[in-house]
Amino acid sequence: MTEIVGPCPKCNSADRRRRDENGGAYGMNKLPLGTGAKATVSMDNVVCVTCGYVEFFIGDTRALEKIKKDWDPLS
Repeated sequence: MTEIVGPCPKCNSADRRRRDENGGAYGMNKLPLGTGAKATVSMDNVVCVTCGYVEFFIGDTRALEKIKKDWDPLS
């Protein structure tokens, strides 16, 4: 997982928790990358337990390369 440091960007609390590759085969912790049963990537999660702010990250470098290749840039 990407190293997450510092306080919550919403409430400035230092009480944040993380879980790598949280969840099962489906759900909001999976990002679709194509078609088929294994065409998803797990997202790592960080939650501020003071205000509930949630961040999702992809720690799989192969999945990031696929996204870079297949997805459109913002600008």
